[in-house]
Amino acid sequence: MTPRDGVGGYHPAMVWSARRSLMLLSAALLATVLAGCARDEGVSEARGDDRPEGGLAPLSEAFEGVWAGVLPCADCEGIDVELELQREGGAAGRYRLVETYLGAADAVGFEVAGEWREDACRVGEIAGSCLVLLESGQRWFRHADGSLQAVDAEGRALDVEGARLQRR
Repeated sequence: MTPRDGVGGYHPAMVWSARRSLMLLSAALLATVLAGCARDEGVSEARGDDRPEGGLAPLSEAFEGVWAGVLPCADCEGIDVELELQREGGAAGRYRLVETYLGAADAVGFEVAGEWREDACRVGEIAGSCLVLLESGQRWFRHADGSLQAVDAEGRALDVEGARLQRR
């Protein structure tokens, strides 16, 4: 293989795949660290049937729903996201998250599944609830219109433009 075949003699598809894997690992690690820091800094979270002040009632114990949308991406045309939530009693439920990076010849999709819970949280001055994906550490603020917005552990929107997932 020659350097013109890719970066450092590696095939371009291998470089792209390794880069994307590293980006996802970094994002998951950052989300986990931020979630841990928020607990240490006193971000208020409540579990159970508590209704956040001025917020929505928690999702029912028997619940199914799918949210989808395209979120912005720094180095691609967008990230097609589908989040499926299920709960059959109890505080925690199961989720399946599928993210597909658009615009690349090898549009790669990633799937994560695991448990989620709903916690009281705030986004700026708005009280509400966040769906917390336990395996990935992702947090999704549930707006009054039913849409979900990705937020960090301190309640800041990850997308400054306010992109959201809509319920299907």
